[in-house]
Amino acid sequence: MKTLKLIMAACLAASTLTTGAEVLPKPQTTGGMPLMDAMAARQSSRDIDPASIVTKQELSNMLWAAWGITHDGKRTIATAMNRQELILFVITATEVSRYNPEDNSLTVVKKGDYRELSARQDFAKTAPVNIALVVDTQKQERPEFQAYTAGAASHNIYLYCAQAGLKTVVRAMLDHEPLSQVLGLSSHERLLYVQTVGR
Repeated sequence: MKTLKLIMAACLAASTLTTGAEVLPKPQTTGGMPLMDAMAARQSSRDIDPASIVTKQELSNMLWAAWGITHDGKRTIATAMNRQELILFVITATEVSRYNPEDNSLTVVKKGDYRELSARQDFAKTAPVNIALVVDTQKQERPEFQAYTAGAASHNIYLYCAQAGLKTVVRAMLDHEPLSQVLGLSSHERLLYVQTVGR
């Protein structure tokens, strides 16, 4: 049994090296601020310090809150008819990555600083993290359901940030076409919003 576990671990490591995915710390799915307190503390904040840092653990927790897997393949948010059409990208000063909820990892899709494309407001261009909320229109064709899914994920990011002492705001003012190209979106993947996070 021990040998089998070692082999499986080696295969997983090899897979990670092959795909170039960075496995994030295991999300902390218990504890934290009581839900009612987090809802009361939730707010949009734009006074984000460009020098502030969002840790890998915080990023892992935040992405899980927005689109993590809970039980029986279900997610932390509901989607109409369980279509699960959401795709998340993380935009930082050094790279753009796609979130893989199945193994809680990030796959780099583009190296470089593309934060300026994710925002028309100066504060977001220098924030440590911007999260792009994208939907797969082949999985969910109805725009109102797509918007609901992205909105639910955004709200969970708000709640996580409220209890973690982070600042955040969701935005629709961005350069959709050039950012979509950087994200490597296909014709059936639609960029809706970007959520800025920092301190």
